[in-house]
Amino acid sequence: MLEEVRRRHEFRLVGYVVMPEHEHLLLSEPAKKNPSKILRMLKQKVAQALLKKRRRASSAQWSLPFEGSQREEAHFWQRRFYDFNVWSAKKVKANTAKGG
Repeated sequence: MLEEVRRRHEFRLVGYVVMPEHEHLLLSEPAKKNPSKILRMLKQKVAQALLKKRRRASSAQWSLPFEGSQREEAHFWQRRFYDFNVWSAKKVKANTAKGG
């Protein structure tokens, strides 16, 4: 999905790390759209695919309601988006070494 979004919006992917609820991407300025729109699109594609997979898996099992059980969280990713501009080769190297 990341490669699909990368090709569609024409940016260079330098590195990435995927965490349980967020990702770190080191990418060039996209030719089409802006980074926040691209990340929103990527997050939506991944979340939709994984939530669909989860629904298929849970429908194959019996689901028993337990009193006091909490409703499953509806969001897959964190809602916030933090960007950080990397202006030098030193920062690129530092951010790739840290994993994001």
